[in-house]
Amino acid sequence: AMHRRRPSKSILMPRSSYYGSNHHPIYTRRSMAHLPETTFDSTYLWGYGLLAATAIMFFGTLYAMIGSKFVPDTQIEILDWIKHDQYYCLLVPITAIVFIYFIVWNWMGMKFFRHN
Repeated sequence: AMHRRRPSKSILMPRSSYYGSNHHPIYTRRSMAHLPETTFDSTYLWGYGLLAATAIMFFGTLYAMIGSKFVPDTQIEILDWIKHDQYYCLLVPITAIVFIYFIVWNWMGMKFFRHN
């Protein structure tokens, strides 16, 4: 039995001569939509907000796990509760092990998807 050779990348990227020069297949990437100059673009504000929230969470967690153990009692109820806590200060390091496990499996799944 003779094996018929599949045309190179014909399924993913059809030849332009088949569709003509101006026609694009449905699944090709569309051009990016541009906002008018008069429209306010708040994308950079969302970026700054995300950076600020990340910094607050990072330093808050750093204080809860490490810093609070070295400061005296402050007479502020929430800060003293964080200082004397024995559970949440260990939650992030223990969860990091499972987090790394899922990161590796996510990476492997992406590799299987992209290279298959």
